[in-house]
Amino acid sequence: MRFSEEELLDTISFISYASNLRDLNFDKNIVSFNIDLDFEGLTEAITFDVTINSQYPFKFSGSETIIFRNINLIEYSHVMSDGSVCFHNQHCIDFRQKLIQDFNAIKSWITKYIVKEEKDSHYEHLIVNNGTFEGSHYSYQFTDIRESFKKGEFGTVSLKLLIDSPYCRSSISNYLVQSFTDSSSFAIKNCDWNSYYIDSSQSEQGLYIFIKNAPAINERFSFDNWNNFEDLIDQEFLQYLSRYMIGIRSTHNSKLPLPLFIGFHTKNRTIHWQVALINIDENIFEGSTDINGRYVYKLRNKSITWAITNNSSYSYFFGRGSFNERLTNSKILIIGVGAVGSNVAKTLTRCGCRYISLADYDIKKPENVCRSEYEFIYAYANKVDELRSLLYNISPFIDVNIIQGSLTQYIKIEAYARELAAGIETILSNYDYIFDCSTDDDLMYILDNLNVTADIINLSITNHAQSLVCGVSPNTYKFVRHQFDNILENDVEDLYNPIGCWSPTFKASYNDISTLIQFALKHINIMISNEQLNSFVITHDDNYESLKVSKF
Repeated sequence: MRFSEEELLDTISFISYASNLRDLNFDKNIVSFNIDLDFEGLTEAITFDVTINSQYPFKFSGSETIIFRNINLIEYSHVMSDGSVCFHNQHCIDFRQKLIQDFNAIKSWITKYIVKEEKDSHYEHLIVNNGTFEGSHYSYQFTDIRESFKKGEFGTVSLKLLIDSPYCRSSISNYLVQSFTDSSSFAIKNCDWNSYYIDSSQSEQGLYIFIKNAPAINERFSFDNWNNFEDLIDQEFLQYLSRYMIGIRSTHNSKLPLPLFIGFHTKNRTIHWQVALINIDENIFEGSTDINGRYVYKLRNKSITWAITNNSSYSYFFGRGSFNERLTNSKILIIGVGAVGSNVAKTLTRCGCRYISLADYDIKKPENVCRSEYEFIYAYANKVDELRSLLYNISPFIDVNIIQGSLTQYIKIEAYARELAAGIETILSNYDYIFDCSTDDDLMYILDNLNVTADIINLSITNHAQSLVCGVSPNTYKFVRHQFDNILENDVEDLYNPIGCWSPTFKASYNDISTLIQFALKHINIMISNEQLNSFVITHDDNYESLKVSKF
């Protein structure tokens, strides 16, 4: 222990509302005792079984290492199924200060929830004890659905296996819910994923039933036994479940569970799904004939194995931070997806953008990996094809299209330019924002002279990533060239020439490029939010200690 028995007793003696410490067991690994807490507002003292672990006053895996437990308080908020009060306190390494601080936290909890009888208004999931099936974990991701579900409705669930991966000391199979199909109307209700996930082939199938009210004990703890559902699941569904299990028993792999999605309304009226993992060789119900000669089913006294479920709707997926809706809901084209463009594409995707098109004629090679967003495992690949796959792996809400990259090269040929100009202007005007990351001055000049309604944003970085230039239409070409030719330092003699003079590129690390791109996109997002999109330049100070933004 990091503290002595004397320090413990001495500290508690100074806590005025704590008394009658008894049954003290002071061991090198754990300390336990009972103690009464009593203060104004309480009708009688509350007794807690207190346990202090050897790490105290440090936390362990982010959790407090002191536990206050009273199973009789389980009806109150923030009390776990074993009667322990869930609380999180500030970091403190001083034993005396930390112990007083933690006792005060429990006193505040008692005052709020027992004395004042306050209720939490924010949305909370039920507390579920997740388990394993045949030694493996299972997870299921779903979204909010536009269509409604009525009480007692049931049917099938289309599932797509995402990937099997290591999880804790075991493994986990991760699934995505594609759709729910009502057994009575055959109406299909799709989750709100992008077309890549919705249209991909189904891996497996599960069942669902919507029970409307949360399967909860004390409004927080999920049912853990099938017979808890006796009044919530009717005979019609149990008959359907029985027929379904009999129908698949001969072909179903017994090492895989049958997932049953149980749906209900949360406190804020959204629909949540908990998935029970059913072993089809072990019925969760039994049948018998009642006094009227009808064959009826009854749920057994059998524990439930719950899978991990998560509402991954867009609002939750990007709930901790995304770009402004003006940008995330826009149609975006990125021309050139090398070191700069691939970084832009991934950042926009991680920040909630839904519609991105990619244009580039180039091939990704292994040497491109070190400073861009590509991966070595693909070795050689079309940049646009590999990047599209990577973006789909990041966000299930992004729709990615590919524009034939050579199109941007054909318009440099005079005959093609005259013939294709109108068509290209129409194509480009379908977008709200075009990020030109091609570092192609010829293309920048041509784009500047096209009649395009989209805002064109050119991002260019000087050699050694000394500066980033962001030119915004109109007059992008004039602004960018003026910065490179007359204002900024750009040593074009010291370029990277890996194979002679062919295709030299600027020198900069992934860190150099990413730092400038992230800073630039932050300012672009702010300007779009304020509807004031302007050109700007980002420069380092002499000691690389700060970045400066100069707007024009």
